[in-house]
Amino acid sequence: MPMSPRSQHLLFITLMVAAMSCVISLTLTLIKVGFDHSLGYLINQWLRNWALAALVAWPTAYIVVPAVRKIVTKLAR
Repeated sequence: MPMSPRSQHLLFITLMVAAMSCVISLTLTLIKVGFDHSLGYLINQWLRNWALAALVAWPTAYIVVPAVRKIVTKLAR
């Protein structure tokens, strides 16, 4: 079943936010906490940071992505 353009847009934003916030929150957690703690502590801190990052990133991406697409379309002409 084909997806509507709106559903494709929401899926794109969701997947992009999940991937980017995952990588960035893991990197920053490791920089901040370091490798001196247990794996459980690191995972706990990373998941908390990832949840917060995703809560900020999703609405931001929802607003920014359409604007960026318009700018790119104009620049590509």
